[in-house]
Amino acid sequence: MSLAHHIRALGKEDLPQRIVVDGRTYRRRELFKHDSVAAVGFYECEGDRVVLKSYRRAPLFGLPTAWAGRLMAAHEAAVMQQLEGIERVPRLRARLDRTSIVRDYVPGEPLTDRSKVGPQFFAEFFELLGKFHARGVAYVDLEKAANILLTPDGHPCLFDFQVAFFVPDHCLGRTRLVSAVRELLQEVDVYHARKHRRRLVGERLSEEEVAQSRRRPWLVAVANALDRPFKKLRRWLRGKGS
Repeated sequence: MSLAHHIRALGKEDLPQRIVVDGRTYRRRELFKHDSVAAVGFYECEGDRVVLKSYRRAPLFGLPTAWAGRLMAAHEAAVMQQLEGIERVPRLRARLDRTSIVRDYVPGEPLTDRSKVGPQFFAEFFELLGKFHARGVAYVDLEKAANILLTPDGHPCLFDFQVAFFVPDHCLGRTRLVSAVRELLQEVDVYHARKHRRRLVGERLSEEEVAQSRRRPWLVAVANALDRPFKKLRRWLRGKGS
């Protein structure tokens, strides 16, 4: 097996050309990615579009990793079930196997610093984030604007929940530690949302809103300080490679 096959989530395998969901056969139209964590592809059946995400199940240099894939798939499925019914959150459609989930496909483009958004975009986004938080979920992965989807009709959408923080009550109960961690991570969610709003529509904000967007939670400050030496190393390596 080549080095690439050892690293890929499915090893030598690839996502299937066809999958069956609720008795209907969907054909693969596009492979979005296949990295060390998961393979993700877009499927269609008579205009109905879904996304298959298969987490890691291939051994990593002989070490079993399917257990991790099962945990990640179960976690993401649990988060999606917790958020079920919230507008602009894709539905969980099926669990094809213990390492795979199928969800609704959501058209759109990743948000960038050059995206043009309407005046209601961030009001809708904060409302969406508030609904997540009200259900005990922290999204966690909002540092990059690209993790927010801008739909063709100009609305925000969140769709990838593999690192979201959610602990069902039946697992650990309502412990103070779980509540404290969740609240801290939700605070970080809000910070990153405010940061993206400032960068995209800063001219529409008041001075207080701009100042508020620059107040970093202590967890973000610590993470940035720890990452700073690695950023310098990465820049140095890029310079050596040029």
